[in-house]
Amino acid sequence: MSVTETIKKGAKDLFSIPKLAFPRPEQERRASVFGMVESGKTTFLGLLEIVCIDYANKTNKRGSKDKFHFLVQERTSGIRQTSSELRQGMFPPKTTGGIFEADFLMRFGKTFGEQQVRLPFCETAGETFNKMLERFGDGQYDINPNLKDAQLVYDYILNTDAPILIAPVTRPLGLEKEIGAQLNLPDVNLSRLLAAIYGYKMEEQRSNPTYRPIRGIGVFLTKIDGAKVHLAARHINMDTEEGIHLFMSKYFPETYAVLGWYGLENVKFWPIGVELETDTDSMGNIVAKKHPLRPDRGWKIKVDHTRNVPVFTEQHFYEFIESYLRFPAKFFLCFTIVSF
Repeated sequence: MSVTETIKKGAKDLFSIPKLAFPRPEQERRASVFGMVESGKTTFLGLLEIVCIDYANKTNKRGSKDKFHFLVQERTSGIRQTSSELRQGMFPPKTTGGIFEADFLMRFGKTFGEQQVRLPFCETAGETFNKMLERFGDGQYDINPNLKDAQLVYDYILNTDAPILIAPVTRPLGLEKEIGAQLNLPDVNLSRLLAAIYGYKMEEQRSNPTYRPIRGIGVFLTKIDGAKVHLAARHINMDTEEGIHLFMSKYFPETYAVLGWYGLENVKFWPIGVELETDTDSMGNIVAKKHPLRPDRGWKIKVDHTRNVPVFTEQHFYEFIESYLRFPAKFFLCFTIVSF
């Protein structure tokens, strides 16, 4: 090791971010959502809010012993508009530039007190976040830890216990392109991001005796609605463990390998999507309808007007809340959600 490298390593050991006095809300569970540009993160969060509102309405009935309260704290992100537009059968607009932040707060009433879950999320390009981690690793934040990027890395990496990955099934199938990244390779981009998260967590473990380890990982496989025909033609049933294994090993092999290295028993997969309104073309083929009022938003989502909610895979969201937030598995102790 050269003299320069030795000095640099010594400075990092002395002034590293994990040793700084950031507050650690240990009483809150935290999870972090990651994905590349236009991977379905905003739609995922909008659907999660719809489920949380419905969950609260069902839980907080008169005489119920269990209570659930939910609040969105918008900062620079108008996430409430997303859920409202989904109720009208339209997809949210594409996220363009900048960093958008908000907090999801969930509070569960218990016999012996309450439990709070905070899901802060930040939406930007996964590749941008990768660059943040590279600069972090180079020691650039040791000199000025008050930089906004340093706080983002702290919130979404150091202070999280469960990364949540958003992976659209349409991209490895060739149905849409990987947008906003140097490489048009969704598996490579996602596996690099995941490896960077693990790498920084391992670095923190070596330097910080009170670090928060990764307790588990959630993977939401989005845009199932746009790939049903192609998946069926490949005999892949995403409703089964075998189908998910086949899909991940074939189309996300790098990401699956990284997940497998750290233990697939600690990973939960949820295929999700919405139901689209369809029509028949002149050739008799069934095709998805464009939204009549906002064709620029693409397909029209089918809406259950009796409940005023879009038709989507609700059960997987309820499972996420119940199993991973309210009654966490043994490897899920605390949570944060980030979307990129």
